[in-house]
Amino acid sequence: MALRALGRQLRSLNLAPVVQTSRFFGASAHHEEEHEEEHGPAQTPTVFDKLVEVTVVDMNGVLHKVRGIAGQTLSQALVEYGFPETYFFPNMGFYTQHIVDAHVFVPKEYWPKMPNIDPDSDEGFAVKRMFRDIVQDFQRDTSYFASYITLGPEFNGMTVGIGPIKPWCLHTEWAFAGVHDSKAKQFDKPTVEIWG
Repeated sequence: MALRALGRQLRSLNLAPVVQTSRFFGASAHHEEEHEEEHGPAQTPTVFDKLVEVTVVDMNGVLHKVRGIAGQTLSQALVEYGFPETYFFPNMGFYTQHIVDAHVFVPKEYWPKMPNIDPDSDEGFAVKRMFRDIVQDFQRDTSYFASYITLGPEFNGMTVGIGPIKPWCLHTEWAFAGVHDSKAKQFDKPTVEIWG
């Protein structure tokens, strides 16, 4: 009861808001207002600002909205989304064999945004080897590898399809006739041991 009466008394005083005229180390509030008008209020970028959404069509024709963060590779985003392990294989580069990769079909309108790989470089040799030994006759004009696509704003809204692979060349447990939804182990050995 006493609190209600005190609240009524305070409201009846109708005090004007206090304007702060000086700040720490003597900086004035007026100067701060001018600064905000010139440059606008400071905004810190959030994770939401860095999100890139890609529509992915899986092996069964089901569409998935996969969200990744700018700077992440498409293969990392696919793994984090939770696609079956049998969609993936090790990148065959000598220094990149720890990277998980995937065969994807990229729409032709996005080809100008894809990184160019020198076919005579070590990386180019690894790409040719993955097409020859893993993708094999599933290769199309729009085939690409997900670990070479770094997500950025230019890929927001892109639709890609997961391309089939012939993974039995990597591990005998993967010798299944086109079934890519089993939870079989990705790979037991590094690429150099498989191909050594």
